[in-house]
Amino acid sequence: MACELEADDVGTFPGLTLFTKRDSRCIKPTAVYFPPKHLVSSKKLDVVIWLHGFYVKDHKYLVRGDPAKIREQVRDSGKDLVLIAPFLGYEYAVGDAVAGNYSVADLATPKWGERYLDEILAAISQFQTPDVKPPPLLQVGKLVIACHSGGGNGMRNLVGSLGKYQSNLTACWGFDCLYGASSHPDDATFWYNWLSRANTSTLDIIYGPSTLSQSVKLYLMGHGLATAEGNKAEPARPAVNNLSVTVGHYGAFPAFGQMVKVNDLDPAYVDGVMMSVKPGGMPKAKKPAGEFVQAAIKNVRDAIAFPSGIHYIIARDGFLSRLSKL
Repeated sequence: MACELEADDVGTFPGLTLFTKRDSRCIKPTAVYFPPKHLVSSKKLDVVIWLHGFYVKDHKYLVRGDPAKIREQVRDSGKDLVLIAPFLGYEYAVGDAVAGNYSVADLATPKWGERYLDEILAAISQFQTPDVKPPPLLQVGKLVIACHSGGGNGMRNLVGSLGKYQSNLTACWGFDCLYGASSHPDDATFWYNWLSRANTSTLDIIYGPSTLSQSVKLYLMGHGLATAEGNKAEPARPAVNNLSVTVGHYGAFPAFGQMVKVNDLDPAYVDGVMMSVKPGGMPKAKKPAGEFVQAAIKNVRDAIAFPSGIHYIIARDGFLSRLSKL
């Protein structure tokens, strides 16, 4: 049986929510959501793929229970698009360890993203036009990959397996997701290299305390100020123009000795905080490797007190703000 979709049996949320059928052969169990403004007659869809992190029990929980509330953000954005959210496994804490079956390794296999999108688009078309044989082919307009938390590794894998949809990729949005300090290369270096290649896609990273280290490193590399080894780039390198790395704060919070709002954080001022590196008077040749980036990380960590719940606040508010500008 080909991959098939069915309507959400709850049916109380505005718009249309679909789930892959239990017994159909789908690459991943998936939730699909069309907001109320969607034109069913449209054969060209703007697509946002959402890659979740840990603590998601199944593909229905993705839109019904996960604190990121991704359906709500799409609805409130007022945009006509389709949200496609594959279930990547359920990982959860057991004391100081984790257990479960969360995995994004298959997303890196050749053309996985192309095959997955082909399958879900065909299932959408079949659901919309059940009496038309064969159902009309749906096309992709803008394509965005958005991820939260542990989904950052999935986004890293998926950008290389989109196949024919690579040219549709408009942006990648990462919400508190750069955990790959021990990956080879680490997340900061991977994304810097990816952006440095000739492409028109943009990368937008919003970070909290748990992903601060790799995010600050990527910020400095993207501005041409740091090397992949974490040292100061001398001379400075050309900046990467299609990168945004910002602190994930919404509402008022304490920073730099005062209460501020996110819009009060002048990027030039944040730059100054990062760059107030104190090498301890050591001769240049004897500075520890990576000291430049490590000092910047410490500066930011010392300067900003993140509010409780910031990890999911970043997912909700960050996703909505970027959807609204799509």
